[in-house]
Amino acid sequence: MLVLFFIVFIGILFAVSIYVYDNSQFSKITGHSFISVQTNKEVRFLYKLAKNLKKVDGDNQLLFNIDLPQSEWKIDCIFLHESGIYVINAKYSSGWIYGDDQDIKWAQALENGKMNKFPNPIIENKLKIQEVKKAIPEVREDLYQSLVVFNNDCSFKKIELHSEDVDVLKIDELKAFFENRIDSALTKNEIISIHSKIEPYMVKKQPKEKAALKDETLS
Repeated sequence: MLVLFFIVFIGILFAVSIYVYDNSQFSKITGHSFISVQTNKEVRFLYKLAKNLKKVDGDNQLLFNIDLPQSEWKIDCIFLHESGIYVINAKYSSGWIYGDDQDIKWAQALENGKMNKFPNPIIENKLKIQEVKKAIPEVREDLYQSLVVFNNDCSFKKIELHSEDVDVLKIDELKAFFENRIDSALTKNEIISIHSKIEPYMVKKQPKEKAALKDETLS
């Protein structure tokens, strides 16, 4: 009897978790399934990013997986906030991170002594912001802020920044970061307007189960 109760209890928790996720902003925006969040570390990281940004006070809108026309870059996230436009380069990584915003490559040092090089995420984001500016040229350039957000499993050993419109932080530092952003640069209507112009370029995942159902309907 105790085992049966435990199984039922776990089943209820699982059902509630699915319900909460399916009704989350992230699910509705991206189309990622509950299973993909549980099995894919990078998708789970983006989900956590969305949940952390949801806690930020002030008028705001979220966009994920933006694929602008005639652009080779896919933008992880754009956070439209009353204090500005934050283009976010999301980096799921572990180990020790070393980098300078002017270097071509950054470095990741792992516990086993292995050193990996990867493209400078700030330079990547600079190019992405240029593409966003082309898509909405009527928006003031001083509103843009570049954010590189890492997961909490890594450590920043030496990160050097020389630009005022660039920040590198961990995902759990987001709320505190925005608490210091008190300037009102965008009105609620302006945020809605910018969102409506970028939203058509979001690439929404279609869950496999829905895709299969659609294919059966069309066949």
